[in-house]
Amino acid sequence: MHPGARFQNRGFHCLVSGCYKVHKNGALPPKPTSIEHCCLMTEGNSWDILVNCRPNNNQCKREKNWKNVMEVYPDAKVERKHNNIELTLPVLTENLEVAAFGVPKKSDQKRMQMAIFGKDPTQGCNWKIRVYLIDDSKKAFEVVCEKEAEKGNRLLTTLSGLFVSNSKENIRIEFTDLDPGWQIKGENVKIIYIKDAWNSPENSANFPLCVFEVSHVDRTKQQFFCRIIVSHDDDSANTEMVAFFEQKRGVGIKPPRKRKNAPMKPPHVNHV
Repeated sequence: MHPGARFQNRGFHCLVSGCYKVHKNGALPPKPTSIEHCCLMTEGNSWDILVNCRPNNNQCKREKNWKNVMEVYPDAKVERKHNNIELTLPVLTENLEVAAFGVPKKSDQKRMQMAIFGKDPTQGCNWKIRVYLIDDSKKAFEVVCEKEAEKGNRLLTTLSGLFVSNSKENIRIEFTDLDPGWQIKGENVKIIYIKDAWNSPENSANFPLCVFEVSHVDRTKQQFFCRIIVSHDDDSANTEMVAFFEQKRGVGIKPPRKRKNAPMKPPHVNHV
């Protein structure tokens, strides 16, 4: 079997990094590209990781099929480091997209993080909390933060790491230890399908997520606390959320309304 042949079968391979653009540099080779992947590279791991490429020409229809970079550019150099792969390419005749693909063995795991986003909570209003499961990479985190910022959302608490196993079990996210005064609309446990977690999105943005909606039922309470737990097989992680529900803008003591045709009071004059 020639290198990369098994990658034609979707059942045995998965994208384990974002896509990186490499531009041709005239008669000079491009600078080395560092590709950050999410494979757990502990002692005894059996990951088979390759770098694939495809043309990146905005004027043409994007190629869907990836090819092993060593087949297209035999002079390329692929150096594996801990959580990165350094790719050195020869002189290019076209712009490229490159990415890392992996074939996990039975006991291999993928590094992921739970990232929680939302708007600042407002007293008396429902609050939507968006829980992502993203690759444990700087690129994935930055792109998802940018995507959520465009919606007016921000990161609400610290990231929590999870090792996702190569199994058929789905990933469980549980909303628990909610303070009195608040309720979850709908189920407090939601599922992320394992197939969605194992395949990294090409745009490093469309990672799987679930949305919890918190209802503020006791408006006398403003301090909010909960714990969110993510679990898969034998691994789990949790994070705590503490928030303060601010008073809704525009709500407060209103000035008295003036009656129509009401006489104006004369200004107060101090008589000496």
